[in-house]
Amino acid sequence: MTTGTDQGSRVDPGHQAAQVQAWAMRTPATSPVMVGRDRDLAALHEAHLATTSGAPRGVVVAGEVGIGKTRLLDEFVEGLGDDVVVARGQCVAIGTLGSPLAPVRAVLRDLVGRFGAGSVVEAAGPAGHLLSALVPELAGEGASGEEVAQEQLHDIVGQLVAQLSRRAPLVLLVEDVHWADVATLGLVRSLLATLRDSRALVVLSYRTDDVGRGHPLRPVLLELERDRAVTRLELRRLDTEAAAELALLIRGERLDPAALDLLLERSEGVPFFVEELVGLQGVGVGSLPETLRDLVLARYAHLGEATQAVVRLLSAGGVTVEHDLVTAVHDGAAEDFEAAVREAVAAQVLTTSGTAYSFRHALTQEAVHDELLPGERVRYHARYAAALEARPDVATRAAEVAHHWLLAHDLPRAFAATLAAQREARAAGAPGSAARLGERALELWPQVPDAAAVAGLERADLFVETAVDYDEAGDARALAVMEEGLAECPREDRRRYAPLLHEAMVVWHAHGRPGTRELGEQALAHLPQGDEDEDRVVRLRVRCGVALVRAFEGDLGSADLLEEVAADARRLQAEATDPDVQERARVELVRALTNLGSVRAWEGDTDTAVAIFDEAVAEAGDDPSAVLRDAERRAMLLWATGRYKEAIEAGLRGQAVARDLGMERGWGLSIGLSAVAALLALCRWDEAEALLDRVRTMRPWGLVGAYEACHRAELHLVRDELVAAEEVLHDAGALLETAADNDAEDAMALALAPARLALARGDLLRAWSTVDRFDRHPQVLPGSSYALLATGAAVVAAARRGGAVLGDLTPDEAEQRLRTVFAGVPTWDVKAVWGALLEAELSGPGRDGTDVAAWEEAVRAAAGGRVPLPEHAYALYRLAEAQLAAGDRAGAADALAGATALAEQHGLVRLGRLVDELASRSGTERPGRAAGPLELTTREQQVLGLVTLGLTNRQIGERLFISDKTASVHVSAILRKLGATSRTEAAVLAGRLGLELAAEESGDRMG
Repeated sequence: MTTGTDQGSRVDPGHQAAQVQAWAMRTPATSPVMVGRDRDLAALHEAHLATTSGAPRGVVVAGEVGIGKTRLLDEFVEGLGDDVVVARGQCVAIGTLGSPLAPVRAVLRDLVGRFGAGSVVEAAGPAGHLLSALVPELAGEGASGEEVAQEQLHDIVGQLVAQLSRRAPLVLLVEDVHWADVATLGLVRSLLATLRDSRALVVLSYRTDDVGRGHPLRPVLLELERDRAVTRLELRRLDTEAAAELALLIRGERLDPAALDLLLERSEGVPFFVEELVGLQGVGVGSLPETLRDLVLARYAHLGEATQAVVRLLSAGGVTVEHDLVTAVHDGAAEDFEAAVREAVAAQVLTTSGTAYSFRHALTQEAVHDELLPGERVRYHARYAAALEARPDVATRAAEVAHHWLLAHDLPRAFAATLAAQREARAAGAPGSAARLGERALELWPQVPDAAAVAGLERADLFVETAVDYDEAGDARALAVMEEGLAECPREDRRRYAPLLHEAMVVWHAHGRPGTRELGEQALAHLPQGDEDEDRVVRLRVRCGVALVRAFEGDLGSADLLEEVAADARRLQAEATDPDVQERARVELVRALTNLGSVRAWEGDTDTAVAIFDEAVAEAGDDPSAVLRDAERRAMLLWATGRYKEAIEAGLRGQAVARDLGMERGWGLSIGLSAVAALLALCRWDEAEALLDRVRTMRPWGLVGAYEACHRAELHLVRDELVAAEEVLHDAGALLETAADNDAEDAMALALAPARLALARGDLLRAWSTVDRFDRHPQVLPGSSYALLATGAAVVAAARRGGAVLGDLTPDEAEQRLRTVFAGVPTWDVKAVWGALLEAELSGPGRDGTDVAAWEEAVRAAAGGRVPLPEHAYALYRLAEAQLAAGDRAGAADALAGATALAEQHGLVRLGRLVDELASRSGTERPGRAAGPLELTTREQQVLGLVTLGLTNRQIGERLFISDKTASVHVSAILRKLGATSRTEAAVLAGRLGLELAAEESGDRMG
């Protein structure tokens, strides 16, 4: 970036240099008062004030280089009260990768400094000890030093911030996030998305001119811009008036108009450049540096030669360098170093803070570093690398070491340090950063002699580790890395190639990509056949994984393979002498048992499945992943077999365990979604929606994101919000399309909401094409398939009523396909209930769902509580349709009354509208009747209690944490049950029926 110059007004360079040096040594570098930022400062304080009431906020401070972001934040911090705790982290440029979680470590250390190590670990919750993975000094507070997963880190930091903010208001500053590593960006984004009910302000700053297309910060910024709790401050350049004021404050005198015009022309209104130019204007307007680079280096250029050398040495260390580090790097006398630093500070090139030296501005550091000669660059960076390797905290600074060795052109050491940094990032819960470091190491591998010996692993192993890191981070790049690893791994190296194929299979499945079974079969074909322990462990792992994939594909014969794996695992445990081999065998045993339990459940033997789950948990001990895997499978099994209350209890209990372990974002999401499915089945809409909102704030990806979208679409459908349901499913379209070719269970479960929406829209062809995916799987598993087949029957019935065809199939052909598939699905005891619904849809003379007896049977079956409550109400509605077609108006009136009661009681808005429309078309009256207090649900009694207090629907919703619409549905149901015509009458009747106590309890409880 350059400015214009007045060629006709140059002065003698030597004379100018002397004047510039003299002026630079006596002119203050910055104004004592910040200029032109009053509104921005006020916005920061306003955001902070909002957090004091328990509403966390975020602020993003954006601006070009030199615009004054740091000065604004300094002024803001200085204006905060003593009761506010400020924790500050600085992102540092070390190549293109950034130091994993470096600013997060700094923030945590500030919090430790203010609250104490013990308080920080305690506030972080049951998994707080894992923070020692980031801040090793916390290991003395009961920390174990074990690794922390990304999901755990996000949960732990969120819990920590929320709890500490209850003790004191918090302001967390993360500066220069354009240099942040992906792990830091992910944590910050998670924190801003999930913080609730806390007195915390999170402030980010970044350079706008450093964030181009493809920069990892861009998607984060786009997401934050949509968040109402996040304010964006774009710092502008100074206008003429502000620049004049800034010059006056620095110089103590006003500039003449010509000098002010030139100042604005050269500085372009950027405060840092204004300050530097004003500091040089004592020599006259014609003697300014020709370029901004010259301006940035002006103060440095007039230091003594020895001082310049020290400043150059410091520039290789970064914007800020600790005293003990630079003294370890400096090879001269201590007094010479100190004299040089004093001169640089006096010239306002450097500043001091605590035990560190900093460049007054990052621009100066960058410019000075660019001045290094090639030999200096290599020499200085090698010294820094060696000095960092000798430090006790080297375990948390491996990325910096790798950066310095790379710039020193020592590739073997850079390679080794990069691998160490990858391990460090993985242990600290930064898998995205670990993956990028792994790719950097893979790039260096061909340039390093005997790289396998340096790395301590083969290249194929590094591919696997890097792909798994990407997978842990939810990054689809895992697929590309795994493919590259497969291409490079020698087929004859079976110990590596077979596990690599297995891990690829796992990654493919996690990302919903087809071809998982093919990869598994290839892995089986390349298994090592030796008798050594390593060969046996490889065989256990691959065969167990392949058996599960086969089971997902509907091959129930996979149970035999899982039985064999479990037996082999027990045998290896008993025969091995190496504790590591014994532990790996135990892990595979638990994995095999858990998967075997699932297969036995799919076969219909749920009691045996539960017993096997119990055995797996006993073998797992305190292995958190095994415990949570068991919770997920149990909750899913209970839901699929119609044991909804038990499923909710198991799901919420498992989610609580996941939260305590700091694993809510992984296992917790999957377990929570099982609870959501059961809550939807029991029409507990508000609880389901709250859980879905919690899931969404954690930005689910892959299949978890697809399930969240489908459950939310089901909720919109019930509420008759078809447009909203379409939007949700459209946004998740790519995920759902991929799932259609994934395993049988996912394919069936994720087809249900789209099929029901298409049916509700009357798009029968789309509805059928969504349902008819059974031939893609060799075996359709029980569970979601029952409901999908019943939905398919409803599509066929609608096609017959409308005289439509379903693509290439006639309704008769479509019916036959449904019946064939249904007969082949393994039998659970709930199959008979779904079978009654399917038969009713396909009943009647025209087989269009008009047989009264079939619907009466379906109503009786659905009333047993083994299918979702909305199915019972729907069956009553369809029974009324059949009775009207048969001329039984009295029977239809009773069925409609029953459907209305269920719709009003459970908030089935869409079904209620359909019932009203049917009654209106047929002229059928739906008799109402008064109900006693025992006929009101617990929630209705709560709502009635608040009605007696005179609260509006909105106020009731706020008290009970439900929507206005849901409150209105409850009030309507109460009025109908009590036979009341108004809220006032309902309150009077409540008193007559002895409901005063319920009203008082509700008011006291909610108040």
